[in-house]
Amino acid sequence: MIFIQVLLVAMLVSFLGSIPPGTINVSVMQLSIQGHRKAALSLGLGAAIMEFMYSGVTVYFQQYLTSNPNLTHYFQFVTATVLVVIGLGNLFSKVTSKSFKSTETVRKRMSFRKGIMLGLLNPLTIPYWLSVTTYLDLNGWIQLDGFNFWMYVSGISLGTFTLMISVDLLGNRFQKVADNPFLVHKVPGIILLSMGLYNFYQLFF
Repeated sequence: MIFIQVLLVAMLVSFLGSIPPGTINVSVMQLSIQGHRKAALSLGLGAAIMEFMYSGVTVYFQQYLTSNPNLTHYFQFVTATVLVVIGLGNLFSKVTSKSFKSTETVRKRMSFRKGIMLGLLNPLTIPYWLSVTTYLDLNGWIQLDGFNFWMYVSGISLGTFTLMISVDLLGNRFQKVADNPFLVHKVPGIILLSMGLYNFYQLFF
């Protein structure tokens, strides 16, 4: 059934998009390593809830843009450009989990509320989901009508939280992954760059 496909695609894309080291997943990893497992999961849950809210607004805006014939062509161009820029940014990024330092103050303050705040201060998810959702929609990977809209947004949130659970369970092992530039930057960068270039190909050819 289509709604299951929408849910699974959203979860997969969200999971993969959350792997590159950032304040949220590295904070979850640090808490897990320090033995604060419940606080780590609480932080991840707060961040996932904010992802749900951000992605809901973003997907709603994306639907408005793609339903307007006068804007669709231009929006496809913007989408392709954003995907290429994000892809190149990943390819040349040198950020690893070591770039984020753990402090005693941060450790004590980590909680569900902290996850909400970190998620709220992560607006870069908006251009990412705007572009990725448009690509998936235009290429028939997802449908966003009616109930599928909520399945897609829920899948995004579940994908983020699943990654946080994985980070919490892996602990030190995730740090090794997060410090591998090929896995966390090159591979996503190549995928996003390919998506953007394919969008350009569709537009002009």
